[in-house]
Amino acid sequence: MKEAVLDIDPRHLDIVLDILHRCVPRYEVRAFGSRATGRARPYSDLDLVIMTEEPLPFAVMGELRESFTESGLPWRVDIVDFATTNAAFRKFIERDSVVIKASSLAG
Repeated sequence: MKEAVLDIDPRHLDIVLDILHRCVPRYEVRAFGSRATGRARPYSDLDLVIMTEEPLPFAVMGELRESFTESGLPWRVDIVDFATTNAAFRKFIERDSVVIKASSLAG
């Protein structure tokens, strides 16, 4: 995992974090892709992975997608459920992602 550097306007980050705290309050969320590597263009999407051990309920993923669609953000947000990814993608996430929201699970 890399040091947190995210190519997002602070007011847009506030919107993203508000949605994440509302929809997935217990889970760590990481960003990956161009906005996490500093190679984003103005309308590059934001790639997020919800760090789960079990797949998120369909309703939660739906709420996340709907919330981001209705948020007014100037770019798309793509959401990945870590529990549903393959081993190669998990290694990539562990290596090339930045934490944008810590888990609120107690020990």
